Amino acid sequence: MSNIMDKKIKNDTTTDTIKNEKNFAKTLDKEFKCDKNMDKDNKKALNVMKTEGMDAAVKHMFTDQETGRQLSYSEMRMRYG
Repeated sequence: MSNIMDKKIKNDTTTDTIKNEKNFAKTLDKEFKCDKNMDKDNKKALNVMKTEGMDAAVKHMFTDQETGRQLSYSEMRMRYG
């Protein structure tokens, strides 16, 4: 029984975390108009964070969108600052 409750709590916590990340991205965008001066790649990454959460945004930023190849940290930084 405890194992089932632990999984439920972990799932609820994960859902809340993703919801908070999405809200953070939306607030950041709304309050500071972040996307106003962003290039298309950064706008897309912000949109991923707003709709799917931080883990998805990080995965997106470390993936070459044309080839699907995983980017190194330095390649990611060159693209996303």
